[in-house]
Amino acid sequence: MSDQEMKKECRPFGTVHVVLLCLAFGALAAALAFLAVSNKNQKRKVVEDEQSFIDSLHIFPPIEFADSLYAKVTLKSYEDDAPQIEVYYVKDSLGNPTSEIAHETHYYQNRQKYIDGNRDGATREGLWYAYYPDGTVQTMGRYENGKEQGRYTVYYSNGNVRYTGVYDQGRQVGEWRFYNEDGTLSHTETY
Repeated sequence: MSDQEMKKECRPFGTVHVVLLCLAFGALAAALAFLAVSNKNQKRKVVEDEQSFIDSLHIFPPIEFADSLYAKVTLKSYEDDAPQIEVYYVKDSLGNPTSEIAHETHYYQNRQKYIDGNRDGATREGLWYAYYPDGTVQTMGRYENGKEQGRYTVYYSNGNVRYTGVYDQGRQVGEWRFYNEDGTLSHTETY
């Protein structure tokens, strides 16, 4: 190949080529920057959602319901006289129990709490817990007007989360997370 032919083959890019390459690299850089920002925002949202989820798992303190405004009555007992169901009635101004139930507790025969929660008369209201026979929390959730509302979490007997999600007026909504007994995520379901 002669020098003339080599110069033709190795001709530098023309102005049009340079402009097109700059536009292509600019578009690529813009796309990568958009993806980086998008991924960063998405990762931040995932981290925030995860932290919110973790924080929500232990927001409810165990219920201890004893107050001079309420009268505790055992509605049902086991054969050995251990309480099976106790309710707390609101007292009137004279200190006598009314028919308005404010709290209800069910017990295992070993006297450990089985179910425990607040009531507004005949409906569940506020925090409710269910327990394993050894006293560890099995379920915790909140009720409004007798329907599940907000974060609802069920645990394995070892204390690890079994599943958790959110209720809205008794309906499952959003993402629910299901875990294996060792605490690893099994799967999620969206409602």
